[in-house]
Amino acid sequence: MSRMNIQTVSALVLLAAAATSLGGCATAAGDMPVARTPTSQYALEARPAQQEVALAPRADGLSSAQRAALGDIAIRAAGKPIVVRAPAGDDPVAVRSAFNARDALQQMGAGDVRMASYDAAPGAPILVGFTGFEAVVPQCGQTWNNLGATRDNRVQSNFGCAVTANMAAQIADPADIAGPRPMDPTDAARRSTVITKYRAGEVTSAARDSNSSGAVSRVVP
Repeated sequence: MSRMNIQTVSALVLLAAAATSLGGCATAAGDMPVARTPTSQYALEARPAQQEVALAPRADGLSSAQRAALGDIAIRAAGKPIVVRAPAGDDPVAVRSAFNARDALQQMGAGDVRMASYDAAPGAPILVGFTGFEAVVPQCGQTWNNLGATRDNRVQSNFGCAVTANMAAQIADPADIAGPRPMDPTDAARRSTVITKYRAGEVTSAARDSNSSGAVSRVVP
């Protein structure tokens, strides 16, 4: 075989090897992975969880720290029923503390406050809480595959885990993950005003003031 023929055959062999290696990068349409975005492989999730604070019974009323803790519960409950649970048994201090907690919550704007009891030893705390949600934070970095082995076109096992974990840690109210918040009721008075102006052929928007002009102020040299 001549030298030219040997070079030609070698080039063909190299081209065939390259085509084979490139073919290994492709997969059948039915085998293509679905997860292609950071949050598709590790989706945000929220699960029901009891949000609760324990208050020590006090004969002289609630302390400032206890009132602050109750205020935090009232804010985070956001209209959900709040349950005040006192230890079962004949403990007048615990009963008085439980009713003090209920009164304080109602003064803070909590509308649905319920009283209950639970089995506990004397001196047990008053439990105040509601059923809310907590974000499910994935455990990242548990398994690592070969980052250089990308011939099957599949995403890495930890792809998107850190993104989802950071989002779950930063969301203020995990209930927003479970579903959207209910809409506020419409302003019936404003709606009536707009409809009345519309029927009369008047401008329905609010009056424009100088603060909404959008004009650029002139700088005096």
